[in-house]
This record gives sequence, structure tokens and C-alpha cells, in this order.
Amino acid sequence: MCGIACLRMALLARTGNAPTMFELLDGARKYGAYTEDADTDAIRGLIYAPFVQYVRDVHPLDAEVHRTLTVPDLLALLDDGRIVMASVHKEIRRPENPAPGKGGHLVLVTGRQGDTVHFRNPSGHTPQARAASLPVATFADFFGGRGASLT
Repeated sequence: MCGIACLRMALLARTGNAPTMFELLDGARKYGAYTEDADTDAIRGLIYAPFVQYVRDVHPLDAEVHRTLTVPDLLALLDDGRIVMASVHKEIRRPENPAPGKGGHLVLVTGRQGDTVHFRNPSGHTPQARAASLPVATFADFFGGRGASLT
């Protein structure tokens, strides 16, 4: 659901209006952006290409998949006025600890100031973790090198 939470935050930021998370999830599932595990009925992670098509077709945002996204590319997208759903390790909410891995969770990167990136983390466990800022080098330790940009 982190991808849906990021989409909802992006819609609210760009247009001031957004459907509920359940309405967004239902729409994304109709496009094949989420599938269910046959054994557990659990929803699997976001599939970028159908998600981006859903966003383009249904919502007033332009979206693009970035299967390979370097940190400089991410910064360039931000500089161009885009926001980025970036794949990071979920423990980015505790950046004082070493990154145990890269990717697997989505945050909405909203901008940068110099060498600091600003992002919203839908699974942030404190106010500072929900609306976070990190040095680019620290963010890079958690970053999975992929995502989707929105404008």
C-alpha cells in the first residue's frame, strides 16, 4: 500500500484532491498494478508499468517508470519539478542505523535543497520519519535505484 499512499500524497500535493486509498487501490488493481498471492490472498508489491498507465489514464498526472534510476538522475528529476516515488529499504525511517538493504518500500521524494532530499514516508513511525529530510549520501544507502516520477 505504500505506492497507493504515495500516489494519494502526490494527488493531494498537485491538485488538492484525491480519492480514498481503497478507491486508488481498486483502480490500480484493475490495471494490473497489484496482484494477489494465490496462496495467501496477500497483495504483492507494486508493478510499475501498469501503475504508471493507470495514473496516466485516470488521474491528472503525467507518470514515467524509471527501471534504472541513479541518484544524479533522481536529483535531476526533482530539479525539473517532478516528484519521485523512489524504492528504498523500509528502514530508511531509522537512518541513524546502517542500511540493511536497498529497495522494497516506496517513499515520495518531493524535492531537494542542495545535497539534502525531502520525502514523505507512508510508514514513518514518528513525525520526523513521515516528513523526512536526509543528506543525499544517506538516502543513497537505502535507495534501490528504481521508481516512478510524477508531475
